[in-house]
Amino acid sequence: MDYMYDDYDGDVVDRTVDFLADILSYMGFDAEIHTEVIDNTAVFDVIGDDVKSLSPAKDPAVVNALSWILRRARFALGSGYRFDVDVNSYRLERVHQMESVAGELHDKIEGGLQQIQCFGMDNVDRRALHLLLNADSLVSTQSNGYGNFRHLEIRRNS
Repeated sequence: MDYMYDDYDGDVVDRTVDFLADILSYMGFDAEIHTEVIDNTAVFDVIGDDVKSLSPAKDPAVVNALSWILRRARFALGSGYRFDVDVNSYRLERVHQMESVAGELHDKIEGGLQQIQCFGMDNVDRRALHLLLNADSLVSTQSNGYGNFRHLEIRRNS
């Protein structure tokens, strides 16, 4: 795949879409890729009936691996983007669901709890809670741990 580093006229996001399309094609999938860039994060939403088996709802390992491959392949280009892969907008919908979770956690901190630890979340859920909760000066969040033991700590600010 020498084209990853050649003098291509498109920008890094367009090149990455092409690269992801090739990977999906090699895997035997036929799908559209919709791209949205939000705060230096390029989200590649793979759309189609053919890719339902890749849904993070079933097993996020494949989608996480694809995101990791895109990050590693593009790191040499110095793009400055974070790359995330989604399937049929599952993760985007999940972020919207996390808004109510963030509200409940915020209410618990506001009600007097000093600290809450949240286990069992993938990186998308943790990141969504970080963004939603850190918008308020009452709380601060931090991810701790490694691998399957990574968790979110939410603390009341003094």
